[in-house]
Amino acid sequence: DGDEQRVLLDQSTKSVKEQAFYMKRAMDQNDLKEALKFAKDMLKELKTSSLTPRNYYDLYMKVLDELRYLEEFFMTLQRNGTAVSELYEQ
Repeated sequence: DGDEQRVLLDQSTKSVKEQAFYMKRAMDQNDLKEALKFAKDMLKELKTSSLTPRNYYDLYMKVLDELRYLEEFFMTLQRNGTAVSELYEQ
């Protein structure tokens, strides 16, 4: 049902945006552990079989867009002297 799909996608998108907001806030505070926690919670939204393939793809792309900020955060930490092994151990 199209309405049900729209509601499911809207709920998942809202959750992704919320987790992304907190992830970015943690990155602004240089809190790697918290940033990773919110990124993990955001990725949990992809653990669903309720969405149609098209809606799942839309959600996937939204998550991927937000994870680019985390990637840039990792690159900044690395440029500032944080060892990759330290990032991995988190």
